[in-house]
Amino acid sequence: MNSKTLLVLLFLTLLFLAFSDVASASTPTLVLSRQSAIAGQTTLTVYGYGFAPNSVVTIYLYQNGTRISQPYWSVTTNSNGDFVASISIPSYLATSEYTISATDQLGNTASATLRVSQPQQGSQYSLLFNLGYLVFFIILLFFQPQIQTFMYRSQIERAVSTLDSIEKEAVDMVKSAAIQGGASQQEVDKLIQDALETFTIEPVERDPVGVLSRLDHILNIRNIRSKGLAKRIAPNYNGAQLSNFEVSLEAAWATHFIAKVVKHFYLVARKTNNFYLFLQLSMQVPMILEIAKIYKRATKHFLLGVPIGDSIGPLVALNLLNGASMQEIEEETEYGETQLDGRKVIVVKAKGPGATVGKPGKAIAKLVEMNSGKVSLIITIDAALKLEGEKVGSVAEGVGAAIGDPGPEKYAIEEVATKYKIPLDAIIIKQSEEDAITAMKKEIADSVPSVVERVKRKILEQTSPGDIVIVAGIGNTSGVP
Repeated sequence: MNSKTLLVLLFLTLLFLAFSDVASASTPTLVLSRQSAIAGQTTLTVYGYGFAPNSVVTIYLYQNGTRISQPYWSVTTNSNGDFVASISIPSYLATSEYTISATDQLGNTASATLRVSQPQQGSQYSLLFNLGYLVFFIILLFFQPQIQTFMYRSQIERAVSTLDSIEKEAVDMVKSAAIQGGASQQEVDKLIQDALETFTIEPVERDPVGVLSRLDHILNIRNIRSKGLAKRIAPNYNGAQLSNFEVSLEAAWATHFIAKVVKHFYLVARKTNNFYLFLQLSMQVPMILEIAKIYKRATKHFLLGVPIGDSIGPLVALNLLNGASMQEIEEETEYGETQLDGRKVIVVKAKGPGATVGKPGKAIAKLVEMNSGKVSLIITIDAALKLEGEKVGSVAEGVGAAIGDPGPEKYAIEEVATKYKIPLDAIIIKQSEEDAITAMKKEIADSVPSVVERVKRKILEQTSPGDIVIVAGIGNTSGVP
C-alpha cells in the first residue's frame, strides 16, 4: 500500500472543500483519491462533479467491460450535482485493472480507472507507515506557524550573515584605499567606523516656505563635512583621488546601513517571535541582498575611478564641447562654449575626472543671469532608471529638467527657466540602478553619438542663428575629464 495515502487523501479533501464551486461542471467527472488499491485493505474516496443535482448516483465496478454484480454503492448528489463517496475495496477482487463507473437517475455517467492488487507479504506494516504519516500531518497542521517561523528565521539569519560579509568586503576595500592614502594604521578602523555612522537630518517640511533653500544649506554642510572626513582619513589624497575615495566611502556607508537596518528588524522579530515580521523580511531579503551587492561593486569601481553609468551625461557634454576650453562657474562645476550653425552653445558639466556631480542647477541659473536671461533653450541630459523589459542604453526625449538631485539643483533650473520663460527639454539614457553606479556598460557608452545628434537636432529645430542655448550633462564625472 502506498505510504502517502492518507496525506494525499486529506490534501485532496481540503482541495475539494476549497474549490467545490469551481469543480462543478456541466460534464460529469469522476475523481479518485488514488489510482491504485489493495484488495481488502483500501478505502477509496470517490469525488463526483457535474451530475444531476439532488440525484441518486449508483457506483459500479467493471472488469474488462463486464460489470461486477457485487458490490455497488449509492450516493445522493448535492444541489450542485457533486458528491463524495467512500468505497471499501473487497478482498475477493483479483489483481487487475478495474473501471469505477457512476451513473445518476438521468443517465449521466462518468468513470475512472483503478488498479487493484492483492496484498503482498509484509503489507501489514503499511498501516504503521500510514499512521506515521498521519501523525506527521497532524504535527504539521498544528505546528505550521512555528515551523514556518523557524524556516523564515533561518533564511533571514543566512541573509544577515551574507550582508555582514558584503559590508566587511566593502569596508575592507575602503580601508585598504585609506591606508594607501596615508591613513593611520592605529586609527583607520575608528575613523572609517565614524564615517559609516554619519547621518543627515532633512529640514522640517510642515512649513514649506524656504524648505529647498534650507535643504540646500544642509546638503552643502554635509558635502563639506564629507570631504573633510575623507581628507582626515586619507590625508595624502587630493583632487580626483580624494573625490573618488569620498564617494567610495559613501557606497560603503550604504552597505553598512542596509546591513544595520536588516539586522535591526531581524533582532526585533526574534525578540518578539513575530511570525509576520519574519515573513515580511523573508520576502524582501533577496532584493535587499542584490542591492547590497551592487553597492559593494560600486565601492570598488569608484575607487578605481572608472566611468559609471551615471557618467553618461558628462560624457555627452564632453563630446559636444569637442575640445573647447572650460572654466569653473560653481563648486566642482564647469562650462565651455561652442558654436553650432550660428548658435552659441554653452555646455555645463561637473568637473572631472573625480567622482562628483557638482552643482549644475546653480551653474545654469548663473549662466542665464550672466546672459541677461536671453537664453532660447535649456537642454538637460541625464541617466534615468529603466523599467524591466526596457533596453539598457535606450534614449528618450521629453520636457522638464532631467536631474535626480534631492531638489535644490532642479529647483534652480526650473525657477530661472520660469522667470525668463525658457523652454526646458530633456534627454534621458535608460539604465538600471546597478548600471548607474557601476562601471559603464558598452550599451550605455554606445548611446553617446545618438544623444549628441539628438541635441544638435533640437538646437537647430528649436532655435535660430544668434540664439544662446545651454546644454547640461548631468551626472557623476567619475572617470570623465
